[in-house]
Amino acid sequence: KQRVAIARALATNPKVLLCDEATSALDPTTTESILELLRDLNRRLGVTVVVITHEMRVVERICSRVAIIADSRIAELGPVQEVFLHPQTEAAKRLVLPSRAGKLEGFAKDGENRAVDECRGSLIRLAFDGETTDRPIIADMILSLGAPVSIVYADTRSIEGRLYGHTVLQLPSDPETADKMRRWLENEGIIYTEEE
Repeated sequence: KQRVAIARALATNPKVLLCDEATSALDPTTTESILELLRDLNRRLGVTVVVITHEMRVVERICSRVAIIADSRIAELGPVQEVFLHPQTEAAKRLVLPSRAGKLEGFAKDGENRAVDECRGSLIRLAFDGETTDRPIIADMILSLGAPVSIVYADTRSIEGRLYGHTVLQLPSDPETADKMRRWLENEGIIYTEEE
């Protein structure tokens, strides 16, 4: 059904193809084939494909730019990699960062999830930009400083053939050690933000 709708739309040789929730209610195999078709149409025919979706996975797979819309306005606009790595608005953060999606709720408050007792400090989020994804940053930091951290959450995404991601760490409760870790990350050029 989706393929027929796309074929009909292409019959007029459009410059822009608008796809409103083109993959909603499809099984994973069909979803993948529709996404591949849209990507192929963009590459081979030069048709600009505008995708309206609530599925961030769809954006990751086929888009080069993204507009996050909130309250009927564009809240954030830019290259997919930039918006996913460094979201600036609350609307974008809710969509792309795990703590805004409830995955980190309560981690720092209740002790049930703590794997390492010494790691009861603040949470920081590391952003991996496609250049640093293959470096063993966390292992190097632990070995260099001789102090443990707890990996609370990690997520990687393939965007335009490169890996991007976020890792949330819980630092040691000792402020001096935690500050040494922050400085080490800064010296290595690793972007991080404090989680609330």
